[in-house]
Amino acid sequence: STKYQHVVVTERYLKNQADPVTDLFINGHLHFSSADEQLYHDLLVYPAMLASNRHDKILIIGGGDGLALRNVLRWPVEAVTLVDLDAELLALFGANTVDYAAPEAIKKRMLKLNKRSLQDPRLTLYATDAFLKVEALLDKGAKFDTIIIDLPDPNHPDLNKLYSDYFYNQVRQLLAADGALAIQSTSPYHAQNAFLSIGKTVKEAGFLHVEQYQRNIPSFGQWGWTIATTRGKSASRRIKDVDTLPVPSNWLNKEFLLASFVFPSNFYDKMDTIEINRLGSGVLYDYNREAWQTESELYKN
Repeated sequence: STKYQHVVVTERYLKNQADPVTDLFINGHLHFSSADEQLYHDLLVYPAMLASNRHDKILIIGGGDGLALRNVLRWPVEAVTLVDLDAELLALFGANTVDYAAPEAIKKRMLKLNKRSLQDPRLTLYATDAFLKVEALLDKGAKFDTIIIDLPDPNHPDLNKLYSDYFYNQVRQLLAADGALAIQSTSPYHAQNAFLSIGKTVKEAGFLHVEQYQRNIPSFGQWGWTIATTRGKSASRRIKDVDTLPVPSNWLNKEFLLASFVFPSNFYDKMDTIEINRLGSGVLYDYNREAWQTESELYKN
């Protein structure tokens, strides 16, 4: 247990596989599985990087496991800023934040997964509240070519503010004019209202183009992300204009990515009834709680 979270790590061995499958749970929710986290993190990172004109300065909000950072560092970046609240969790994944007495075997496994990304010299790491840190970065006049938000689902009132119109408006002001923002946005299948609300809230925050995309992650099921740009072309148009992926991926290609932007024809029909998650409203927290409560009751039955 850290100051903020309860962490459980499980391992299971499969035939003809040298390394065990490692699953990490935070507060009872699956955070990642080594079996397919690479697909999740490629889908989080690559669309935003492809849609950004430059890759000199990157901001990651959340992502304390260093896995999104690992993928970002494959690109020719000059500097990455990562903001995550939990210093002990960061230490579990290799950061020199605090002395966290986790079992060495687990630490070693995590370092292998994230390629020691949290120890990269290009990284500036802040173990603090992202809500406050974004305001501090704005006060300093910081700008980033790409911003990636990899936070847990809004399953706690404290997380809800990091999905609010106010927070996204602050983030928008940190983004370079030719950059892109990508956000982990929960499941469009299991929590459709929450997913739609995230997209609508980002649009309310002043982004010109807001799109959403989805893919099946075996450990999670159908999962979704939101991507936004402030001017010029939309992210999907920018990806369409790319000839090939400048940084190879074992999972992705251009056609696979573009297909991820396609939803069923009636998916957005109820958008008019979806509320924007304004700061202090708790709208998204309620959408998320109701969706997953319904889901758990279905499994009980």
